[in-house]
Formats: sequence, structure tokens, C-alpha cells
Amino acid sequence: MGQYKLRVVASIWFVILVILMPIYVLYSISASFGPFIENLSWWIFIPVIVISTWTLVLTAYYIFLATFGFGKAKRDYAIKAPKTRFLIMIPAHNEAQVIAATLHNLSQMTYPQDKYKVVVVSDNSSDTTTKIGRELGYLVVDTSLGAFERQGVGKPAGLQYALDYLKVHDDLSQYDMVMVLDADNFVAPNILTELDSQYQTKHFTAIQAYLDSKNYQAFLSLGYAASYWTMNRFFQLSKYRLGLDNSIGGTGYVVETKWLLANNGFRSTSLTEDLEMEIRIVRSGGTVGWNHFTRIYDEKPEHIRASMVQRYRWSKGHWFTAFHNVGPLLKDFVKSRDVRYLDQISYLFSMRQNFQLLLALLFFIFWLITALTPQMAAPVLTVELGNVTQSYFVPVTIVNWVILLEGFLPMIAGYLYDAKIHTHKKILLLPWTVLAMYWFSLTYLLDQIAGLLTFGKQGSWSHTDHNLTVMQAK
Repeated sequence: MGQYKLRVVASIWFVILVILMPIYVLYSISASFGPFIENLSWWIFIPVIVISTWTLVLTAYYIFLATFGFGKAKRDYAIKAPKTRFLIMIPAHNEAQVIAATLHNLSQMTYPQDKYKVVVVSDNSSDTTTKIGRELGYLVVDTSLGAFERQGVGKPAGLQYALDYLKVHDDLSQYDMVMVLDADNFVAPNILTELDSQYQTKHFTAIQAYLDSKNYQAFLSLGYAASYWTMNRFFQLSKYRLGLDNSIGGTGYVVETKWLLANNGFRSTSLTEDLEMEIRIVRSGGTVGWNHFTRIYDEKPEHIRASMVQRYRWSKGHWFTAFHNVGPLLKDFVKSRDVRYLDQISYLFSMRQNFQLLLALLFFIFWLITALTPQMAAPVLTVELGNVTQSYFVPVTIVNWVILLEGFLPMIAGYLYDAKIHTHKKILLLPWTVLAMYWFSLTYLLDQIAGLLTFGKQGSWSHTDHNLTVMQAK
């Protein structure tokens, strides 16, 4: 489908789904507003209807996006002769367990070695990370020496220190793009070839490569992987096809060196420097692309404690960035009428699917109790909740149930499309994968709530331990 036809189809579909459908749903349940107010008061009704309407519109928008994620992904650029010069920066805090394996993996890339340089950023490491990097022949920037002022906390502070170091001890103008790669990551051998060819053709300010998982044999890490497969196809690929800016995922991305040097580098005020950089790029007039044809492989937590700590940091940083940028983005939209700013706002306040999945579970339990033991459901469930369930907040109409459960179809399709698992295992693992992602989403909701309540505190960075030096069997 040509770009013009795609835009026409997308515009019509947007009006139907994101504008007309929410109006229809709200109209269809408007008769329940009176009983809701009578039973639970205006003070509860107003925040509920506002939150519900926003969730409804946002869900409709993500259904709209998801429809453009189906089908075979096709390159919109040709593979070109290598030209782009890359500086690969690997932030590493106490990563002695994995750094050697990561550096060995990078040595397997098919891109000409004279067109990229790898720098290990040993960020206040107290183990042998610095020693290992140097013994293997790589430049290691040791932030513990304190030669430059540390600005911020965590990974972005280490990266900025290294950037300041390289401004003095290297010629940054020789590099076209800077790649950020976490110390535990593996990459596909073609990663620089793909990113170079795409950059030569599309000239993005930044490009995010496909984020995949090193490990998904454990239940929790499988939930992580499934969430990435879903997001990569039905959020990232969809937005790329529609010409919208993509999201930066914290690792496996490249950004123009000239943009970094002109826009305060890696300096960040939040715990989610990737999201903050994405907003900064868009607000500065830059663009963020997506590459679906090469992958980086990230080690995912396998234990709930480590996972909750990691996702709590993500949630705190996300809420902080959201509340600090919604005003400026709205002003940018009013001035320019550029929908990219509204799209960014939608993502900043997009933490709704986990809540929807919780609602789906609660309402299924309510329906099951009512259906199987109606005498036990009265009087509390049928009298108090009976009227409430006619509102959107507790949907019972077919349309609203479809909206609540919309996450399952992309979840299943993303797994079937993108999981690199042997075909005969993929179907057998599907029910287990759905349960794993459901568990991942429900536990993530707890972190999102905690992050919302504490997002003002951005001064503490939590480090995730890494130990995996091989790709797990598929």
C-alpha cells in the first residue's frame, strides 16, 4: 500500500475508532450515570468518568495503532555500502560476570571494524569490569577517577561522563552516530549494517533496534519477552508504518552525535533517560525511527524481587517525565498542530493496559460468581455493584468487553509473529506465554501505582544484576 493510500485509510480508521467509537460507547451507557451518582455520589462519579473516558479514548487509539502491526514487515530502504561511523558506548556498573561475553559478541558483527569503535564505560565499578575491558584491548572510561563532574544519577550520568571524557581525549566529530548498549546485551551480527543502511536512506535523529530477550525459559522472563514481542510489533512497527516517532528503549539504540553535542548529551533529570531523550528529540524537531530487521538481546529478570525493583524505577521515571512534559508538549501542539506531540502525550499516559487486564480478571470473577451462585452474589454484588456495572468503569456491554480484552489479540499475534521459537514448540507454549504476560502485567500494575505515588524522588538508581553469558535454548 502506498503512503498516500495508507494515510487516507489511517485517517478514516482513526475517525471511526478513536472519535466515533468512544462517543458511541459513552452514549450507550449514559442511562447508567444517574444510578451511579445516586448510589456513589458526584464526587466518585466525576473522577471515574474522567479516568474511564481517557482510558476509553486511549484504548481506542492503541487498537487503531495495533491494526497496522499485522502482516510481514518489509524494509523501506535498501542495504547500502557501509558509510556511517559508529561509537558504541557500553555503560557497565559491576558487570564483570557478563562484559567479556558481550565484547566477544560484538566482535562477531559483520560491519567493517574501521567504521566503529567500542568504549566500555565502567561506572564506579568495584569489581574487575575495568580490568577485563582493558585486558581485552578496549578503551575503558573509568568514572570512579572523577576527572569530570558527574551530572545526575545512574546510567545517564555515567554516559555523560564518558562523553565529556571523549570530547577531550578523542575526536567525536569522526563518529556519525552513538550507540548505547547495555553490558549484558548481545546483538545480531547485521545490526550496524541495517542501522547504517536505514540511516543513509531515512536520516533519522535516532533509531531503536528490535528489543528481544536472551532468556525466556523462566515464567517471569517469558512474560517480559512476550510484552516486548507485543510492543515491538503492535506499537513500534505500527508507529513506524504510520510515520510517527518511535520509542527509545534504553539500549540498542543509536542517536546522531551532532544532536547529542548540540542538546546536552545524555543529561537527564529522571530515572528513565531513554524516554526523556525521546521527548527531547521530538521537541527539538528530530525524528525517532524503528528497525525491525535486526535485534539486540537483553537479559530479563527471572525473580520477582529483581523484576519489581527494576520496574519500579521505570515507573517512577515514566510518571516524572510524563507530568513534567505534558504541558510543554501541549503548547508545542497548539503552536504547530503537529500530531506527533499528541502521540507523545498518549504514550506518556499510556499505563492503562495493566489496569484493564486487572479489571477483566475482576469482572470475570464477578460474572462467574453471579452466574454460578446468584444467591451468594446478593445483596452486596447485585445491589451495590449492579448499577455500577452499567457504567464504563465496570463494563458489561459487548463493546466494552472487546475493549477490555483487546490486549490479548496483539499479545498472541506478537508471539506468533516474532518469537524466535521452533514452530512445533510455539503453539504448545502459547497458553503458558499468555499466562506469563498476564502475570507480568498484573505485577507491573503494582509498580506503576507505587511509582505514581513516589515519582517526585528521582535521586536513587537501582542496578539490575546480570549473569547470563549465553543465549538460552529456544
